[in-house]
Amino acid sequence: MTLTELRQEVYNLTNRPSLVAETLTAIRSATLKLHQLDYFYKDIVEQGVSFLTAEYTQQIEYRSLFPRWRALKYIRKTDSTGTEQGEFLTFITPETVLDQFGRNQENVCYVAGAVVQIRSSTALQYCIVGRYDNPDITESGYNSWIALDHPYAIVFDAAATVFKAIGDTEKFAAYTQLAAVQAAEVRMSNIQSYGY
Repeated sequence: MTLTELRQEVYNLTNRPSLVAETLTAIRSATLKLHQLDYFYKDIVEQGVSFLTAEYTQQIEYRSLFPRWRALKYIRKTDSTGTEQGEFLTFITPETVLDQFGRNQENVCYVAGAVVQIRSSTALQYCIVGRYDNPDITESGYNSWIALDHPYAIVFDAAATVFKAIGDTEKFAAYTQLAAVQAAEVRMSNIQSYGY
């Protein structure tokens, strides 16, 4: 469903079309919450990164480069065309950057604050970053695979939020339960990209 369709469904359930801002906020909040339930394969985005020069250490300031960044999935070395797929870097924690002999590990990456640090065994200028992105929940660019594949997970959660805001505790409880069932379906159906 589109954002307009989601909003209309919430209005149909709550019978509160006058609560425009509250309904929109509830839909946006529900969308973000559902995407952040787990690390879903449908939230993975791959993008090439080109550094100014080839160096053994590189940094990616991910907030400026990837505005909807949620978490790192992988980094893979590549060439300038993106067709020569090199090795994957090993993801480590910042405190394990040194090996057992006190030397810097190579072909590793870690996140420190808003920066992805990379240490390569070869001069690195190009890589492919696989990351989990948050959905676009803006009014003008709204885009969510959950809204397309599981729209009632969003609709029921948003309706529960509106019912809570207007003090209808009975309907809040009922729609909270319906939303939980739908959220479980989202998680169960989207953790892996293949069926049984």
